[in-house]
Amino acid sequence: MEQKTKRNTKRGIANFFGAFGYLFCFLQWLWVVLLYFSVIQSVILLVTPSADSHVEQTSAPIITLPSSVSMVILAVTVAIMIAVTVYAFIKIPTSIVKTGNKVVHKTAETMTPLVVKAQHKKDTKKFRDKITAELILIIKLLLTVIPVALTVGSVLLVEQSVNYSIALIIGATCACFSVIFFAVQYALAGVLHIKLKDLF
Repeated sequence: MEQKTKRNTKRGIANFFGAFGYLFCFLQWLWVVLLYFSVIQSVILLVTPSADSHVEQTSAPIITLPSSVSMVILAVTVAIMIAVTVYAFIKIPTSIVKTGNKVVHKTAETMTPLVVKAQHKKDTKKFRDKITAELILIIKLLLTVIPVALTVGSVLLVEQSVNYSIALIIGATCACFSVIFFAVQYALAGVLHIKLKDLF
């Protein structure tokens, strides 16, 4: 019983850092959504045309914002992100972790039989666990790297809602925190002898 409690404590410590990895990963994707909001809005308008045809014909005037107004918008955006982060730290980390964990593990478990079959090796529980753990790590890396690539690619947007340098700084900062927390989680798993399949 004591050994089981000790094992659960070790696993809890490692997964604590994994939880923050998922949280910053979520913030990365939130930032990408904010950067590509105009594109997303255009796609939504194309897919769901307005019922009023006269509204569709009127085009919105193009407004060029001066530098000071851009800085105010940036400040408001950063303030909202900080507020969301604080709220997330207080209210919704469990929800984010559970959802992220469930999606990542479910995807890995679905792909495991295909990978096992493709490698033409003996299908054992140990081998499946190993493949699943590797797939979970790969999915976490993809969830961290893809938003970085999209943030870098935002330079190609016709309308940039945020200055490109600032977009890169915020995107890179969130990505760094994601990588650091996931790296600490896996480092602790190695030091504390936690099975990789027990990690979030």
